[in-house]
Amino acid sequence: MTSAPAVLAGLDTMTTIRQSPNDLLAALPLVDFELLCARLKPVDLRFGQVLVEAGGPLKLVYFPHDGIISSMVSLGQGEAIEVAMVGCDGVFGGSAALFGGTSPTAAVVRYPGKASVIDVAHFRTVAELSAPLRAALMQKQCIQTMQAEQTVACNASHSVEARLCRRLLQSRELSGSDRLPLTQDMMAQMLAVQRNTISLVAHALQHAGVIRYSRGHLEITNLDGLIRRSCECYDADHAHLSNASVSRGDPRQRVRNRGDHRMADQRSPS
Repeated sequence: MTSAPAVLAGLDTMTTIRQSPNDLLAALPLVDFELLCARLKPVDLRFGQVLVEAGGPLKLVYFPHDGIISSMVSLGQGEAIEVAMVGCDGVFGGSAALFGGTSPTAAVVRYPGKASVIDVAHFRTVAELSAPLRAALMQKQCIQTMQAEQTVACNASHSVEARLCRRLLQSRELSGSDRLPLTQDMMAQMLAVQRNTISLVAHALQHAGVIRYSRGHLEITNLDGLIRRSCECYDADHAHLSNASVSRGDPRQRVRNRGDHRMADQRSPS
């Protein structure tokens, strides 16, 4: 019987076979991916699910396929701010698993979907054996740091409308959908602003025909208009990604039309 690597090599000039829907896993050399593959398990990411609390022990490392995981930092008086989004482009918990096993942030499912997970102990073992995996983790951490720095500058310099447009575009690319389950509270957490500010900005964008928004469900109806209203940081985000070998091309071209049934199956946010 012909081995799997031989089959893949024989098809190399005919087609491209992705070994995982997750970009980071898909970019690993086959031998390194197979070290992980034996321990990877598929899971559903449920909307609003808390995967780990800030300061809590990390039990699993998550490689999203089509969902979005938000990293959240809690402040005084119950405030929570989103500091990062992880989708099919990356991993949640990879670096923390290698350094102490404690999650510095809470992780909440922002957009439902599927993921591959591996327990922390096995992930550490594979990371010790795989230099490409360690390099990919360092690269994603570097990109995330650059994006966080961009967000700090963005928050200080740009209007709430421009910042919201940027974050909606990011969410669209990571989820692969124009339809997003977003409450005003969630958008306020994304931008670190008051809920009433979000209400005014969302109303203005809807009036302009850029989005359609009702009861926690947001639909992007004019992509070009959303891009025009976004700040320069949107292009800067893609400049950061352009040198990333784990990227599978321009994420602005990756959105798939999932159909109305995806939204019908989701529990309406409260």
